[in-house]
Amino acid sequence: MIRFSHVTRVFIISFVALMARGQSFSGKMIGLVSDSSSALIRDVAVTFINEGTGAQRHVTTDAGGVYMGADLPVGYYTVRLEFPGFSAVERRHVKVDVGGETRLDITLSTQTLPQSIEVTAEPPVLQSDSSAVAEVVDQRQVQDLPLNGRDFRKLALLLPGAAPRSPRGSLGSFTANGQREKSNIFLIDGVDNNDSFRNQPSFNQGGVAGAQAVLFPVDALSEFSVETQGTAEYGRNSGAVVNAVVKSGTNALHGSAYEFFRNDKLNARNFFETLPGTAKGPFKNNNYGGTAGGPISHDQTFFFAAFEGEKGRPSSALAIAVPGAADIAAARAANAAAGRPENPLGTRILGLYPQENIPGAKANFAFSMRSSAGVPL
Repeated sequence: MIRFSHVTRVFIISFVALMARGQSFSGKMIGLVSDSSSALIRDVAVTFINEGTGAQRHVTTDAGGVYMGADLPVGYYTVRLEFPGFSAVERRHVKVDVGGETRLDITLSTQTLPQSIEVTAEPPVLQSDSSAVAEVVDQRQVQDLPLNGRDFRKLALLLPGAAPRSPRGSLGSFTANGQREKSNIFLIDGVDNNDSFRNQPSFNQGGVAGAQAVLFPVDALSEFSVETQGTAEYGRNSGAVVNAVVKSGTNALHGSAYEFFRNDKLNARNFFETLPGTAKGPFKNNNYGGTAGGPISHDQTFFFAAFEGEKGRPSSALAIAVPGAADIAAARAANAAAGRPENPLGTRILGLYPQENIPGAKANFAFSMRSSAGVPL
């Protein structure tokens, strides 16, 4: 049996606590409770009910009439307040954003009739309780906006301060407020997802040393926030903080199935494919997948699963320089003038070159070639 001293136990507990501290991928709700005369009320029972899963959180207001629901999973909530001598108040459809702070001040009335109010307004643009400069891309934007490449990072370009990388950048790479793209922090459900080699996101890009990419299904994304001026809890990098939350199951069974495709039969020729002697190269790309979620035990346990695959058969149109008829004739004339016989091996090698199809151009042979084998990613 291994025994630990008191000091060792304290050290282990402290170390585990530090290791367990993660970045916030949930949100919180705070507010002030008062009566009609603006007097603050303490010990008011406040209940947060997740409208998707039925999960409940119970808190009470402090001596200053303040309540706070911390680490609430992202989603819509019904907030119920009860206090003896006052009518119960209920606010429905209150949104909690990832990494955000929703403020909801409530005034209780001595009326005996209960109140039930449907809250449909969006959260205010200016968050007076936080110094962070952040914006949330919600589920409606993720689902409804066109997204070429199926990379949700491109939606970050909707936000102020975000700009795409150079055209040579991969997929949805972006910079924030002039910082390098490698300065961004990517979190999924609060877990760091920057790879340790290039400090890029570990999803939606080719892996290190030619390893295959890991696709993050857009249909599995609930919402994400981009902080261009992060709070102190993040640190490390000076760029944006992309905080993404994966969908979860709810009391309602839901799912989706999809396939998106691109085909050369629907595309026009590019510039190189219009040159003499070239043909339109094949191009086929398929993104397919699906999601499924629902209850295992009502209001208790839920499941959610998602899959996305990609198959591609791309080709590239290229133009290169090959020995042209005029070049070969000039070389043979120079050899004859110098009294040098033509090398038989050189003649055979010249026969292996394709014939030029753009006479007079520096790159005088245009062609199409397959870029890679069509395999699932």
